[in-house]
Amino acid sequence: MPIKMLKFSIITFLIILSNLAMAQSNPESKNDHFPFNIGEKGAIMVFLSDPPLYPRYKDIFEKYGYSGNGYCWEGHIVQILEKLDPQLLKHLDLDPEAGAFFANAENEKFQLEFVRLLSPIFFNENELVKWIKKADKTRISD
Repeated sequence: MPIKMLKFSIITFLIILSNLAMAQSNPESKNDHFPFNIGEKGAIMVFLSDPPLYPRYKDIFEKYGYSGNGYCWEGHIVQILEKLDPQLLKHLDLDPEAGAFFANAENEKFQLEFVRLLSPIFFNENELVKWIKKADKTRISD
């Protein structure tokens, strides 16, 4: 094998190895819908006490006077969806808990629309903070 080919192969291998290491050290890169997880039959889940969500989101919400629990997430999600796609709310069953947020969409179409709209907001701290600042606190029971 010529030396140039060997160098190319080694460099390619190192790039692949580096990308693999980054994906393993950053769980966000493994989930296209971060911080949401989707399951079968329209299930949408966020386990708020699990890394890397905790303490990241707890700290963000607490900075603006919220607890950051599942009820807090529900209140913010409802207000965001009311502005972005109010019809989507009719196809969701929201089920918050103290340490988690759950929702069930009528079908996969609505499940994917939910994460398409909300993942970019919740993934990007600056974007999330914009929405938190606009929220009506009286409509959030946390």
